[in-house]
Formats: sequence, structure tokens, C-alpha cells
Amino acid sequence: MFSIKKSKKNEKDETNQKVTDSAKPQLPLPVFIYSSGYNLQLEGHVFPAVKFSHIHDHITSDPDFANHRFFEPLPASRDDVATVHDKEYLNDLINLNFSKRVYRSELPLNRSIVDAFFLATGGTIMAAEMALDYGKGMNLSGGFHHAFADHAEGFCYLNDVAVAIRVLQKQKRIKRALVVDLDVHQGNGTARIFRHSGQVFTFSMHEEKNYPIKEKSSLDVGLETAMRDDEYLLLLEKNLMKIKKSFQPDLVMYVAGVDPYENDRLGGLSLSIEGMARRDRMVRDMLSEFPIATVLAGGYSIKTEDTVTLHVQTAKVMAGIL
Repeated sequence: MFSIKKSKKNEKDETNQKVTDSAKPQLPLPVFIYSSGYNLQLEGHVFPAVKFSHIHDHITSDPDFANHRFFEPLPASRDDVATVHDKEYLNDLINLNFSKRVYRSELPLNRSIVDAFFLATGGTIMAAEMALDYGKGMNLSGGFHHAFADHAEGFCYLNDVAVAIRVLQKQKRIKRALVVDLDVHQGNGTARIFRHSGQVFTFSMHEEKNYPIKEKSSLDVGLETAMRDDEYLLLLEKNLMKIKKSFQPDLVMYVAGVDPYENDRLGGLSLSIEGMARRDRMVRDMLSEFPIATVLAGGYSIKTEDTVTLHVQTAKVMAGIL
């Protein structure tokens, strides 16, 4: 049964006890966040909702990750998500009320799915906290960038990236954040949430003639359908350089969707597997002076194992293995 905790203070204290000061120097980078509660039961759905456990299994069985640390998150509290989402919308989610605020979702509305979104949001908050402490953190879920403050959209009920930024701003751990969203679909919910914020720079590089209806990010780069590796990477490098000249964040949130892959069912770009690795390395290396928290976002390959391979590849790049 889903329950909302009024405060996470004691929970965070208990979690922080596991990461003592004496352990910090030995903690490898990045720190990974995962829970078996991330998985959703969506038989026959285009969203591969069991990918989370497969990604985790691949990473934990890979000797390259033998010394990496994995932490299990707590669900985000209602106070946490209320830093972004409206009271009426949260009431609908928590009470499973199928209202006008949730009908745009392309997922069922049930207790296990709502629980999973609160848990994934807690994971993204934790990944961002770990990034500030250790340089990099990666949530093996998250990136639900189509959720707006007042309604659901796409496969997204809670905008975990926006919540993590707002929570850390509220805690005064950061002032300025950069969102680098390289999912094939524009991060429209994130763009709308931060559209009047001078402290959050939203950068979305996406296929222009694809879902969703576009909102205005701080910087949007709409790409032509069927774009391949070299042209894509030149544009990415150019725009990351432009951003770095004008905006210095305290934290980077990397929305590392793998749906720009050439065999993705919901994307029309044509990046190869190697091109995707070069993309991730470019983000890692060009923004290396800033803490980076990475979230998975989309991936809908014709073969689910390709989606898993690509997400694991992102983890390897962020860990410096590739």
C-alpha cells in the first residue's frame, strides 16, 4: 500500500549513516541508484518497463563494475514532489483519480505504477545528491521529462529531474542547474516548468518532427529525421561549447535517452551504437568540471536487449570504463 511520509529527514539521516565520511575517499564514481520497485508490469506495452532490472543485472554481473557502489533509494516524499507539482494533480495521483490532469498519460493509473514513480523520483534526488558529494551519480531509472507541474503526459507521471533540482535548491545545496536532455523527444514538461527560471538552463536536442508538442527550452536544437552520427555530434559539441560560455551550473542533470538509436521504434534519428557512446563521452568530457547526475529516460529499440545494451553503455561511459 502506498503511503506518503510527511518528512524524509530521519530517512535521509539513516541513509547518510551508510555513507560515512571515512568511506568517501574509497567510493568509486559514479554511484549507482537502483530499486527492484522501478519495474512496471506492462505486458505488450511499447515502454519496456522491465528494462530497469535487466540493466541492473548486467551492470552488477560485469567485473568492470565490481568495485562500484549501489544504493537503494527511498520514495520521494509528498513535500519533495510538491516543489514542482500542483496539489490537485498530486491528489489525483495519490488517490488514483482518473481526472483531466492524468488522462494524457499513456500508462495505466494504478497503485504499483504511482509507487514506482515516487520511488524513481527519490532515486533521481539521491543520484543528484551523490553527484554533488562524489562528482557523478546515476539513477538506473528516471528521466520522465514529459510530466508537467499540473498534468501527466506520455509515459510520465512525475518530473523527477525537475523535482531533484528544486529539492536541492530548496536545501540550498545548489543555485544553478543545467539540464542536458538528449532524448529523441523534447523535454517539454521540464522546459515548461523552468521556463521563467534564470537559475535553470534547459537544453534539449531532439528530433523536431516527432512527439511532443514543443515547449520553449532555454536552448532547443530540433534535428532532421534520419540524422546520423557525425552531423549529430558536431551539433552537440557546438551547442555544449555555447552553453559553457554563458552558463556555469552547480549541477548538470543528464537526461540520457537512448531512443536516438537507429533501430528505435519511437525515434527517427539514425545514431549507431558507437555514435551513442561518442555522445555520452562528449557530455562526460565537456562537462567534466561539474557534478553530473545521469538518468535513463527513453529507449524503445526493436529488440529490448539493444535498449538494455545502450543504457549499460551509458553507465560504462559515465564510469570511465568506455
